[in-house]
Amino acid sequence: MPHLHELNFYSVADAKAHLSRVIDETASGDSIITKNGVPTAVLMDYKKYVRINKFLEQVFDLYLIDVGEKAFDKGILDLIVEIDEE
Repeated sequence: MPHLHELNFYSVADAKAHLSRVIDETASGDSIITKNGVPTAVLMDYKKYVRINKFLEQVFDLYLIDVGEKAFDKGILDLIVEIDEE
């Protein structure tokens, strides 16, 4: 995971003006887009995006194995109480 000082930061205006370059830079690292100085978006390499989504799918599958689909209709506090009672 990169350190904050290793990331590329762009304002919305700079990102618009240099979009091609910002996209090219995603091959070597993520770019943070800021609006009024506040980070609002991340531009990353597509392959990295796919890997992250596959990882999240696997984590979700593990969650379903442990808790099951019954969790979809309940809030997190209900689940904590239910698990505590088991």
